[in-house]
Parts: sequence; structure tokens; C-alpha cells
Amino acid sequence: MPESGVQPAEKVDSLVCGRFQISKQEGILVKGKESEPYYKIAEYAKVKSIRVNRTTGIEALELEYRRVSTQKIETQWISSDQLTSQKSEQMIQFGLDITMSNKKLVTEALLTSRAHAAVQNVYNQYGWGRIGDEPTFFHANAIPDRDYFLSEDAKLNIQPNGYLENWLDMYNVNIKGHTPLELAVVLGCAAPIVAYLESKHTDLKTLFVALNGQSSSGKTTAAMLALSVAGAPSSTKNGLLKSWNATINSMMSILDGVNGIPICFDELSQSRAADLTALLYALAEGKQKERSTKDGGLRESAHWSTVILSTGELSIFNRLANNLGLRVRIMEFSHVQWTRDAAQSESIKNVLSQHYGHVLPYFITRLFEVGLRSIDTEFDHQRKLLLEQMPASDTTRRVSIKLAAIMTTAALLATCTDISIEVDAIRAMLLENDKDNLDDRDHGTKAMEDVLQYLVEHQSKLMRDNQSRIPHEVIGLLSKKRDATGKQTMVVSIMKAHFDPMLTALKYQDTKVILKDWSHKGLLVTESGRQTIRMNLDVDGSGKKKVPFYSFLVPEEYQNIFVETPNYEAIGEAPYFPNSTKTAAMMAELLDASSEIE
Repeated sequence: MPESGVQPAEKVDSLVCGRFQISKQEGILVKGKESEPYYKIAEYAKVKSIRVNRTTGIEALELEYRRVSTQKIETQWISSDQLTSQKSEQMIQFGLDITMSNKKLVTEALLTSRAHAAVQNVYNQYGWGRIGDEPTFFHANAIPDRDYFLSEDAKLNIQPNGYLENWLDMYNVNIKGHTPLELAVVLGCAAPIVAYLESKHTDLKTLFVALNGQSSSGKTTAAMLALSVAGAPSSTKNGLLKSWNATINSMMSILDGVNGIPICFDELSQSRAADLTALLYALAEGKQKERSTKDGGLRESAHWSTVILSTGELSIFNRLANNLGLRVRIMEFSHVQWTRDAAQSESIKNVLSQHYGHVLPYFITRLFEVGLRSIDTEFDHQRKLLLEQMPASDTTRRVSIKLAAIMTTAALLATCTDISIEVDAIRAMLLENDKDNLDDRDHGTKAMEDVLQYLVEHQSKLMRDNQSRIPHEVIGLLSKKRDATGKQTMVVSIMKAHFDPMLTALKYQDTKVILKDWSHKGLLVTESGRQTIRMNLDVDGSGKKKVPFYSFLVPEEYQNIFVETPNYEAIGEAPYFPNSTKTAAMMAELLDASSEIE
């Protein structure tokens, strides 16, 4: 029943919302017809502000109300769907004056009061995006300033803390002039440069950088320094330092929507996965593997473009298949002494724990001031310089794109900000590191080395020419043959049935790619029109049949690693061939006069 109709006195904080009048003194009042007086339906409550998440389009509402139990004014954020008839009664848990009898009118009053609420635009995205048609960088605030702010429930802590001046003082004292740590700062600031260039360069979807070395090398300090330019360089309270001890889905969830904020996964040894090949492909490609819904459709997959750092004592390639694609996608720094000593590392960490998240917005603001096209111009210039100095190889052009993104960042930091960067020293360090990793990216050469090492360890299973005793187990033949010039060379021939499992054991995924590379280098011995040579063998007791072998020349520098034919006189059991090969004479037919070195 309505209370006795008393016209309330005029109050300066009184809010008229349609047929409702709301004030802290009188509460929520309503009247029926225009001529009727107001009457009270509940204690004071209104929507004070509205938070519009521009990423999702969903609104949250901040209620200001008088708690029934204490009669004190409080505030509470609620989801907008709580102002529906089905859920409105749940607000009683916050102490709101809402009951079965008044909930309809109270809900209507709150909904009406939204028109008078302050509106905040927030977002749950990180890095490059757009507001309307304008490019925008989403950090703690949108850059340029558009009165948009990072949501309070953001999954990454990139709210600036402390002061930029303190961070710069630390830089000038501890970092300036020490190239490895200058590079660490550049890597952190490269995240938005990579994300900006990603749409124009397909080989630059995400830059994955592995920092390997002993704990005393300062690699974690370097990673924290890189992260500090953008946000909290810690593993707590949504900091940017994450752990490898996480599920694949949680790692994808962390990265989803990150387009220009550096992330680090710390301590590779904590990863529970024995083989990280598929995961690293996804991380470097910047997208999650597509998954199906229950009805057969495709779920929306996570996407990102940024710089991902990884730390660990051992090479990350120890946990990966030997795949050229990953060798090109992952940049690895091994055995770099990032910090000079423990005192320097401790001094840096002390400052980073209090002062972080300022450098990246400062850098981005300066880029908008000079024009974003400066990124493209500088990138073209830096890539040209790199290609002039990098050795020619099948992977040079792809790798140069990643190095150019880093060098673009270094050059722009040096010219657009007050951060002193020795650009030439950074370039020299990158080129030297690339030179160290070049052989590993030569997939065919590395595969040859790994295969020969395997065969040296198992050379007792290789038959030799004119060998009087047959090995206990035979997987192939080690032979000498003269080429067209008359020069004698060593040839290894492995049964195809053993070659593929051998490469699998060595973590090579694509036999055809390796064989094609060996053929291109002139190492493969084949029959015309084939990648194999065939010999007549009786493999099942039913007579001779053509059996394929992969046969390749042993590079001269490796020929001395095979010892002389071992003595099998001491073998106390009968030898056997895994493929039921009968005699040594049959093996000797492998490289007969009809075989050609092509």
C-alpha cells in the first residue's frame, strides 16, 4: 500500500526520471496520474554510472543506494541483466530496498535513471585496434586520448605504476651502453611494431624470442625489463610474466586479443609437454587451432600479434621436432650474458617492481605525433641494411623481416624518444646471433649431421664392401664408389623401411623435404627419375624382389668418423637381417655398375 501522499520538499540532489523522483533524503518516489502526489516506494537507489565495454558491447551499471541495514550510502557494480524481472530480487543481497511488492516499480525507476547516469567507455583489448575508422592503441588509456579506458577486470595488468622518470633514471644508470639490456628494452617495445606490420608482412605474425642460458646469465631480468615497458613485469596479479607450467588453452586465453603488448613465458623446464612443436607453431602463427562446436560448426579461435618471450636454461629446440618452419619462426639467443653481475640485476629489479607501464604509451604517443607511416619507412630502410650484411641463404629474406622489425623499433626509440639506444650495436648483435643460428636453419645440412651422428652410433649395423662377416643386424650398407671424375667417395645406403623411422627418432617430420635438399646439394645417389635406388633382395624367402634404399654421399669432412669394419668373430649368436635378407652378396649388389650418381 502506498504511504500517505506527502509532496516532498525540493532538494538540490533530487532527480526526476519520468514519473519517479529520486533523492538521498526521500528515497524513490513515484506518482500515478499527473495530478496525484508522489509517494515513497523504496529507500534511495539510482544508476550512478554506466560502463560500456566497447570490446563486447555489454554494459555494467554502478548503483548508488542506501543500504537498508546500515542506512549508509554505498555503491555496487551489477550486470545490466540484473534489472530484469527475473533477476531483480537478487539485488537484495547488496542491501537494496527491493521486495516482492515493490520490485517492479524499483526496477522501472532504476532503468529510467540510466538516462541521467555518467557513461564510461571501457575495453578488454590490448594493443592496436580502431575506434570508428581511426587507428587506436589500447593501453591503460586509448591512444590518442579518446576518453576510453581499460576495464577494471582486464586479464593483463598494464596500468602504469610509479613514474616514467624513475624508470628512465634506472635506464641511464644500469642499461645505457650495455647492448644486451638495450636489446631487451627494444624487444619489449617491438611488440606494437610487430603488430602494426603484421597485416603487411605474412612472415611477421608474431615474434617469438627464446632467451636461453644459466640462471646467472640474467635472462629473467632481461625478460622483466622487456615487459616493464608495457606493464607489471611480475607473475602475480595479472602481470605479464607467465609460466610455462600452464595448459595450452590457458596460454591461448592469455594471448587472445593481444596485439602489441609483450608477454613472457618463464622457465621452459616447467612445461609438462614432451614435444612443444604444435604449441610453438600456434604461438608463432598468432592463432589457435580451429575447433569444432558440438553441431559441427567452427568455434571462434583466439588470435594475437605481439612479441612472445620465453626463458629457459636449455635450447627450446630440444623440445621441438627438427622442422625448418620453426627454425625460421623462432629467434633464439643462447649463452648471452644479459647482466654484468648480480648487483646490476638486483638494482634493475628493485626499480622495475615499483615503476613500470610508462614507456610503451610514451613511445606510441610519439609515433602518433610523427605519423605512423614512419614505421613503414623505417622498416624498409632497416631491412635493406640487413639484407646487405646478411649471408645469402634460403631463409635469409624471411628472417630479415623479423630482424628489421626489431631494428625499426630501435631506430624509432632512438629518434622519437629520450631513450638512448645504440642502434648500430643492436644491429651488430642481431647479425652475430643470426650468423650463429644460420647452420641450424640450413635444414638439409643439419639433417645430414644428425643422420651421420646416428649412423656412427649404430655403424655396427652397416655392412661394408667385401665384408666377410655379416653384422648381427643390418640396416644398410657403407660403400666406396668412384664418381664420374674417378674420385673415390663414401656412400651410405639405408633401407627405406629403416630410413623413415630413423628420421622420426631424430624428430624430423618431413622426409621429402630433406631428400629434396640433399638432391639439390648433389648428395643423393638415385636411379633415374627416382629418389631411391633399388636392389634385388629376398626379403621374405619367396625370391628376389626390388627393395628401395635411400643412398647418399658422405661429405668429405665426415668420412673419417666411420671406423674400420668391426670384427664380428666374437659374436656368439647367428646374425640376422630385419628384412630377412639372405646373404652379403645380395647387399653388395646395391651399388653396382648400373647405379648412377646424379
